[in-house]
Amino acid sequence: MKRLEQIQFGTLLLAVACIAINWRAGLWATLAFAFVSLLRLVVGLFENKGRSAILNPAIEPRMRWGLWAMVGYWLLLLLSMIYSDHTATGWSLLFIKASILFYPLSFLLTDTRYLTSKHLRIIGYALVAALLLAFFFYVGAAIVKIADGASLESVTGLRFDPRHHTYTALYLAVALLFIHYELTTYWSSLPRWRRRALATAFPLLVIYVILVNSRSGMLTLYGVELYIVLHYAFTRRNWLRTLLLAVVLGGFTVGMEVAIPGHDDRLATTISDVSSDERIMIYKSDLESWMESPLIGYGVGDYRQQMVEAYNDNDFSAGVENEYNAHNQYIETLLSTGLIGLAVLLFWMLWPTIQAWRTSRRDVFWLIAMFTFCFMLGCLFESMLERQMGVLFIGALMAVMTLTVAFTSKENKQLKSNRYE
Repeated sequence: MKRLEQIQFGTLLLAVACIAINWRAGLWATLAFAFVSLLRLVVGLFENKGRSAILNPAIEPRMRWGLWAMVGYWLLLLLSMIYSDHTATGWSLLFIKASILFYPLSFLLTDTRYLTSKHLRIIGYALVAALLLAFFFYVGAAIVKIADGASLESVTGLRFDPRHHTYTALYLAVALLFIHYELTTYWSSLPRWRRRALATAFPLLVIYVILVNSRSGMLTLYGVELYIVLHYAFTRRNWLRTLLLAVVLGGFTVGMEVAIPGHDDRLATTISDVSSDERIMIYKSDLESWMESPLIGYGVGDYRQQMVEAYNDNDFSAGVENEYNAHNQYIETLLSTGLIGLAVLLFWMLWPTIQAWRTSRRDVFWLIAMFTFCFMLGCLFESMLERQMGVLFIGALMAVMTLTVAFTSKENKQLKSNRYE
């Protein structure tokens, strides 16, 4: 059983690293993780002859609610097939979203008491290393293109990283938050080489965020940097150094935006694009359509066709021709499963943060809250759960967040009990 535990953690580590590089490799690694978890469940049942509880004892019952809500979210989509006419489209979308089941079920049904906070930190390092590997690969590819005669602006623009920019920006934001947490929490215990490596990785990943050309990613980056400054202000209470930190972070980010060709107006275009006539027409059409079936939506098989019909009713020809999605996960959820689906979605998004506030240290709470902020902000600008790149990463992130809160909750209880002894 111990060997299976090691393999389970290894496949989890592999999945997180692969998702950050290539979602197809991440999907295969996720399937491997799910298979090993299933094998651990079966072996555990046979070893205990079915007498032991199936649910993971490492996670408190209340913490499990968020993981069960993730499972319930997919089951709602499955249930919506009952009133969906376009079943082929529905089954295709259900298949894409099915990977959201693997992580919560794996952590709900297998014993993870062998994992420690050190294991979770290793997962963070794997994510940072994978993103740095991808960054240097694309830098190398850009150098080759320039050598072949391409302009600098063309290789630092939209095609620097050919993957979808919003999802990549989410990975980067989580990695930046992990680096900040690691340096501020474990600074004194980290070897000097690791401090230097993390301190070097931070500005490189900031540059990567700028190069992936994500407008929502830039907003998230500014939010992360604001959090870092505020965290320093309230923990160190040195206002002069806080001001210096703000100037360094803001100056570096803005300076890189100006210095890198084609990226000097990212924030301005973000604001203008969000308020553009096209984006407003998408939101207006989709919300008008949702109002006709507010409680349960149109079902996973029909809601996309319903969106196109709404664009047609509003004479939005570009939306009809391009079959635009909502570019907003909350609206997509309203259309597919209505208010019930949105309530379930918001519940599992926010539950780890709520539990971290109740049971964990304040630094852990703010880390979990910032993770949540990053992908909830991304959901405002992109339908994050409509592609494997989003479903895989958010599923893994939510599960790891749950384990983080579970660990720190136990640590807090032990500290409190030691005080009374």
